[in-house]
Amino acid sequence: MTSGKRIFGAFVIAIALFFMWPGVIGEWQYVSALRDAVAERTDLLSQRTTILATVSSAYADYQSKISAADGIKFAELVPVKKDTAELVSALQDMATTAGAQLTEADVAVDQSKSAAQYQTLKLSLQLNGTYGSLRQFLGAVEQYVRVLNVDSIQASVDTRNPGQLNFTILADAYFLK
Repeated sequence: MTSGKRIFGAFVIAIALFFMWPGVIGEWQYVSALRDAVAERTDLLSQRTTILATVSSAYADYQSKISAADGIKFAELVPVKKDTAELVSALQDMATTAGAQLTEADVAVDQSKSAAQYQTLKLSLQLNGTYGSLRQFLGAVEQYVRVLNVDSIQASVDTRNPGQLNFTILADAYFLK
């Protein structure tokens, strides 16, 4: 009977080890995979921290360079006085260079938009030309030193001149108070 007890005990231990072995090995492999993932994430975190520190220092350098010349650039983009004659003259020059004809220019101070630092000039421009000349004119407006925001463009066919279009452009220009 003693040998039967020993065989039964050995058999129970063997069955327990048989069912426990995949759990132990599986958990060991899971822990090993977690260690590898933690090491990989730590390395990734250190790389991203280094990149963010580089970007932060570059941004601080950029801000210091921008703020030094900020007043001069702002005065170039948004003049101190409205200077309507200079604005109309520049628009006429841009239209002529683009191959369009500036037939009418209405300029008025917009009282509805009152910001703390600047005032707005409402521009209504009537141009006569081709589609290509309109594109060149808008390119020149975009490259112009003074800030001009084009609100809308309307086009219609010129009945007196075939191949020509009439354009109405509504834009905003700014000047300091």
